[in-house]
Amino acid sequence: MKNQINGYEDMNTVLANERKIGGVIESDYLRLSSGEDFNNVVITKVELIGSAMCSIGCVTEDGQRLIINAKDISVIHQPEHKRIFELRNQSFKHKKIKEKLKYLKRLFELNEGSYNPFFKEEAALLIEDIGLNNAKQEIDVSIIYPEEKIYTIA
Repeated sequence: MKNQINGYEDMNTVLANERKIGGVIESDYLRLSSGEDFNNVVITKVELIGSAMCSIGCVTEDGQRLIINAKDISVIHQPEHKRIFELRNQSFKHKKIKEKLKYLKRLFELNEGSYNPFFKEEAALLIEDIGLNNAKQEIDVSIIYPEEKIYTIA
């Protein structure tokens, strides 16, 4: 995936459509006007008042949750839309994989015996987002990816 983000509007669009497109936004680093740097920051929320950007919510490498006023941001370096398994921010990655696996298990449970196209589409998106290897450890994914195709996706 690794799509470049070109501004706050792109961030807001990606975050608003997370369920449809998957992934998260990660930046190499975020620098505040005060000079503080945070590496591998995951952007979790973009707050808008009308069309003006007000603040962003993010998670640092050590798991700190920050809400930062837009005026206090100096640089958001190389923000990219990435799949969860591609993240360098390990604390957020583990939390989000666990959360998505729980949702995926529940999705399989609720649709047991009735694997319709909508279920398969949503399950495939979740599996691609967290990584096939992570999903295979917890769930039998052969319904979504028959054995002959599994080796080409990993």
